[in-house]
Amino acid sequence: MTAIIVLNWNGYQDTIDCLKSIYHIPSDFFVVVADNGSTDDSIPQIESFLHTSGIAYSIAQRGDFLKETPISRSCFLLRNGQNLGFARGNNAALRFCGQYLPEHLLLLNNDTVVEADFLMRLETFIQAHPMYETLTPMICYHKEKEKIWNCGGKQFWGFRKYYYANRYRSDVKETGHLDVTFLTGCALFCRSSLVKENGALLSENFFFGEEDFNFCLNMNRQKRKMACVLDAVIYHKVSSSTKKQDSIGKTYIYYLNRFIDIRQNSSSLFYLLWSHTYAIYVWLLLKRKGMTSAQAYRLQKRIREEAARKETVSLDDYLAAIGVK
Repeated sequence: MTAIIVLNWNGYQDTIDCLKSIYHIPSDFFVVVADNGSTDDSIPQIESFLHTSGIAYSIAQRGDFLKETPISRSCFLLRNGQNLGFARGNNAALRFCGQYLPEHLLLLNNDTVVEADFLMRLETFIQAHPMYETLTPMICYHKEKEKIWNCGGKQFWGFRKYYYANRYRSDVKETGHLDVTFLTGCALFCRSSLVKENGALLSENFFFGEEDFNFCLNMNRQKRKMACVLDAVIYHKVSSSTKKQDSIGKTYIYYLNRFIDIRQNSSSLFYLLWSHTYAIYVWLLLKRKGMTSAQAYRLQKRIREEAARKETVSLDDYLAAIGVK
């Protein structure tokens, strides 16, 4: 059985669409919908869907724990009570499962819709290939189902590059799987043995973003193998939950995260060389977003200075950056 973790924050319609597709899966699984303190009607709407669909469900609060092995195809609506962000919200769901976490787990974005056989294909692959510990499906765009968002990718020198990004499924020449060194948190399937003793899978140092990059840094440092299973397919409503947020503010947080992550996970010499080179890349990117050379220089300088003194990027940092009071 697989534990499927779906995080919700003010997005019940996407979450319900995701759940509808999940419950077409013939495999054994149970679902934890972790609500991150939604301020809309998410809780009653999701509960109404579960009730009218005849899905066995229970409501739990953050800090509760499963008391017995979950019934196959059951659902738990976990009320986290506040916006914990992606990493802490998912980790809270994993801690809720506690000792009843099964052999495999899947972190799945709520703005995805899945093919009915995708979970079976992931489970079959990981059982047949014990050297792999983490998998991702092929992720296509929800609006253009033959167009690929990514098939995982590669991580190198503080960058990441998606495989087959914005290509069509017919362009994929490989069969079976691709070895990858980067995958996104959008659909992360792994052995539950990767969950740490404190019940966490993802670093909680970053409120918004970077958790998947950090996860892959650690996997690659430990030489643990990851793959994209090409015949397991899901569809992603890319950026539907964040597209209205301030672009420069998001860019600031994105690169602040990256500078902190690389500083914490590399030698002083590497970081010195990397940070100077990467600062030029950030400066060029900010100019492409419409900043003057001076404005771009000041912002990348601020990012580097903040990254030198901070160990985490909090909710308050994120809200300040995007201008939300």
